[in-house]
Amino acid sequence: MATNPRAVVLLILLILLLFSPDPQTQSLPQRFRFDDVLDREFYALNVLNHSSYGDFEPSHDRWLNISGFRKSDGFAWEALDEVKERVRGKIEWVIDADAAHRFPDSPDEQEGFRARLPLYRNISGFARGTWVRSSKVTDVHTPTLNRTALGISSMYGNQPFNRNITGDSGSVKFHFDERGLEFLQEKDGVKESKAQLTIHDESSSGEGWEMKLHGVHFLESGLMVMTTTSEKFAGIFGLPQFMPSNTTFNSSMALLNQTIREIIQEQKDDIRIVTNPWTSASDGTIEGIFSPPHCEYVVWLQQHPLNMPEEQDDTSKSQYPLESVEKELRYPSGYIYKPPPSMKMEMLIFSPDCGFVLESKGPPEYTPRESQHLLGPKIEVITNTGRHLTMIFGAVLCGQIYLALIQMKEASTPSTRSRISFYTVAILSMGDGFTAMAFLPLGMFVESMFLNFLAVSFFAFFSVTFLDLRFLMDIWMVQDEERRRQVRQQNARNSGDSTPSPNTTAQPTPPSDTPVPATLPLPATARRNLLSGATPIILPSDQDDEAGQTLTTTGTNDSPTRRFGALYTRFYALLLIIVFLSLHATSWPLGLRSAYMNLLAFIYLSCWIPQIYRNTMRNCRKALLWKYVVGQSVLRLVPFAYFYGIYDNVLFVENDRRALLVLAGWVWVQVWILVIQNLLGPRIFVKKSWVPPAYDYHPILREDEEGATMPIGFTQATDADTSSPSSPTSRRPSVVEKEKGKRLYDCAICMQDIEVPVVLAGGADTSSAASLPANILARRAYMVTPCRHIFHTHCLEGWMRYRLACPICRETLPPL
Repeated sequence: MATNPRAVVLLILLILLLFSPDPQTQSLPQRFRFDDVLDREFYALNVLNHSSYGDFEPSHDRWLNISGFRKSDGFAWEALDEVKERVRGKIEWVIDADAAHRFPDSPDEQEGFRARLPLYRNISGFARGTWVRSSKVTDVHTPTLNRTALGISSMYGNQPFNRNITGDSGSVKFHFDERGLEFLQEKDGVKESKAQLTIHDESSSGEGWEMKLHGVHFLESGLMVMTTTSEKFAGIFGLPQFMPSNTTFNSSMALLNQTIREIIQEQKDDIRIVTNPWTSASDGTIEGIFSPPHCEYVVWLQQHPLNMPEEQDDTSKSQYPLESVEKELRYPSGYIYKPPPSMKMEMLIFSPDCGFVLESKGPPEYTPRESQHLLGPKIEVITNTGRHLTMIFGAVLCGQIYLALIQMKEASTPSTRSRISFYTVAILSMGDGFTAMAFLPLGMFVESMFLNFLAVSFFAFFSVTFLDLRFLMDIWMVQDEERRRQVRQQNARNSGDSTPSPNTTAQPTPPSDTPVPATLPLPATARRNLLSGATPIILPSDQDDEAGQTLTTTGTNDSPTRRFGALYTRFYALLLIIVFLSLHATSWPLGLRSAYMNLLAFIYLSCWIPQIYRNTMRNCRKALLWKYVVGQSVLRLVPFAYFYGIYDNVLFVENDRRALLVLAGWVWVQVWILVIQNLLGPRIFVKKSWVPPAYDYHPILREDEEGATMPIGFTQATDADTSSPSSPTSRRPSVVEKEKGKRLYDCAICMQDIEVPVVLAGGADTSSAASLPANILARRAYMVTPCRHIFHTHCLEGWMRYRLACPICRETLPPL
């Protein structure tokens, strides 16, 4: 019995898992260092427990014996009193003077606070805005740090610190995460809080400086105080000293004493094996001795009371209905609330080791039109909005799939596929592939929206794999033989093959003695070697035997399928390069990153340029359906309109409405060029010397050039032709002179009349209808073949979708 190799591999993996050794314990030096960290943390906790409000006042030479709070460390603590006074001023402006200096202790006072201050008790979400350097805090000197005492590695010398802010303004964003802390570590109206701060300055790169903050959140007043923590700055242990009042100091110290003790105990019991649970590194890594030095941050945030809807009941402005709204957002039960208002906060940042003070930009120092401090939605609102947007984006992808199916059905013959630009479809396919590869990892990181992102990724993957690439293969198979024929013709000309010049007027050859089927007229064009100058096209085997012979003689090692397989590999290789380059661009400086993204968007939305070029070079029109062109243009602009035009987008992309207008205008310029090419001709406003010669199906017909341009069957109607009804010549001729400068012909396809403008004999009548630019559209109503047969434009175009041969004489026709 044959052994299943998959079962063998699975068995080996199970054996390795069962008999693999246990994880090795920490080495002795590592354990010693970890024990040293625990000793320092216990000591700092002991200092916290034995301190009181006012024990740390550098202006009165009062210091704490923990890292960063000693006088010898050289931090700029002399500005702390002024910073705390500025914090009290902000609280007074947002709430009232009473809340700035005391915290409600009794239930009656807390009830009064709730009635006056509708605040979110869970601030999980985002808030962003603009920061400026504080003009109110001026007593800040440039610190002279004691690098030896702080344990800063000498390998970096005097290199500037990371996270240092040197500009006068920039952007800031907070990501608050209090989920899971609703009922944990909440004591006396205060609970633990965490946030990730992203601050951008001219000196920062990528998204800016990112760091994690830990602190406390006072639920009734909306005040939040957070800090970074590292080996050179024991921020979390000295956090109560940053409180604006004695009441907030006692509440925060009671909470931190409990939470810090529990974390240290987990470290001691090897449950949490990290040397710094409060690390400020954005990726959660431990900042070791070889990490580059960085600035430390102390952050104060004050939440603004919410503007609750007035149409609700009288209790709408109290805290309790707001708690119900928050609970419904966190644990949906089906109750319908109106969309909750966004969070609004004021911010103040103080860096004691780098010596700068930053504030959020907004009233009263600045007008509301300039900025409104920090604004942002709750995380549940973002999640719901993201679900709706993914559904909309999925609908957009379904619309793109629908349009692609219609276009593929329309371009079902070699004639129609030869008109379509391969690179136009390739650019659209590349966008779908980028979407598929971008949404799939997003679903892995955002668990709450995994199914939504997976559905969008599936639609994009289906579009690019089963539709776009198949369409590309069909186009490639047709145009590949066309390119090979061009190479053969070029080689023949280079080898001295006598080929008539395109400018030479082809003369009809004498009729051949070979019998001609009775269904065909005596072809004045039979076996005539007309050089229209048009690019040849591959025909199906039922139309061109020579093409079939060429395909059969082609070696299998160089088949079109094999060549397209190589192109298929290049397509996905280029797609992967673009994806990884875009990921790497997130770490670039803001200006360079914006330029790259705008350039990528510009190239992507230039998808109609290859089609315009192919129309011009081949002198062809109507390659794509108008519903496909307009529909794809609108649908491809939808994501850019959202991210470039809406401020509160889910990815917090910076608005750039000027770039959006440029991109949208560029797309519609391309669409209008396609419209002009369809109405006035593909080579309108293009010099003949810029493009290769090509046959013109809409020539100006001249009466004195019957042998060259006038269609077959043109005769002057004489009086004898119409005098005798019984005369054989009394039947209507194939062309009738309707009026001066116009003729009527018969279309052999629909058997209806064609009204054709004609330049009169002599060509002196320059006012003739056919020679006026205003009548270019009139020439679009008819088409004249190289064999000088005339048809309605829509009749012959419909015929040529299936056969590139004249309906009358079966002469091969140049492609449109």
